[in-house]
Amino acid sequence: MDLRQLRYFLGIVEHGSISRAADALRVAQPALSLHLKRLEEEFGCQLVLRTARGVVPTESGRRLAQRAAALIESMDGLRDEVRAVEAVPAGPATVGIPTSLGPVLTVPLALAVRRTHPQIRLRVVEGLSGHMLEWVLSGQLDLALVFGTKEMGGLETEPVARERLHLVGPADDPLLQDRSSIPFAEALALPLILPGRPHGVREEVEHAALLARADVTVALEIDALEQIKALVAEGCGYTVLSERVARYGTVAERLAGLPIAEPQIERSILLAHASGRPMPVAARAAHGILRDILAGLTRDGAWR
Repeated sequence: MDLRQLRYFLGIVEHGSISRAADALRVAQPALSLHLKRLEEEFGCQLVLRTARGVVPTESGRRLAQRAAALIESMDGLRDEVRAVEAVPAGPATVGIPTSLGPVLTVPLALAVRRTHPQIRLRVVEGLSGHMLEWVLSGQLDLALVFGTKEMGGLETEPVARERLHLVGPADDPLLQDRSSIPFAEALALPLILPGRPHGVREEVEHAALLARADVTVALEIDALEQIKALVAEGCGYTVLSERVARYGTVAERLAGLPIAEPQIERSILLAHASGRPMPVAARAAHGILRDILAGLTRDGAWR
């Protein structure tokens, strides 16, 4: 058994057909069948079932496919690491950025990568912070920015900034006038428009409410940041955002905010990547650039 046989086996499982796998892998069909037979002899069990529609893996075959994919990915990562000593960063790099951070990070990251490492094929994916965690763990993202302070299994995280959360309402709301802050208990009693779980802000609010032994009054759940702000501007309720997010967008002038106090709520911004999977060379280069951009924003006072 060698890596070539494992790659051939994964090709058969992926295509569901020996003939289609042979075409994709550019290997003669009889040779591919022979490799499969030898692999089954090596393990002493049947790895695929042949049906009228093609081949499907047995339970043993599915287990082998899962472990083989991880092994091959690890070997490919090792090859990248060895070559990276003197190599110019090149190839794909997939970075996840939460929607609320996209306006200040996506364009600067893309410009910096393009200017310094033009051979990197950068892909930026924006979405909810909770989804970023899932996508990093599953291998869909090389690295991502996430929110939170709790332990995240399977991830290596690096704190890069913190920001305080505000209660945000209509600009002309008397409740928000002539005050420097609003107690958390008072904010919780208001009708809140919040994203659903696993959004970072929602989890931070609910965690703080749990510690305060209080309930969160959620009037509307909407997983779209600009729409939440538009509804708040129309007087449909209040929301919880960082001051930076509240200041950005088409309805920003129609919004006002107060820092939440007693207790104040802060959230951490973390750079995360899978702990058990080496980052490709291109992704490591993008990681360094993103870290520098975040450090610059911190020095400029955008975050702490």
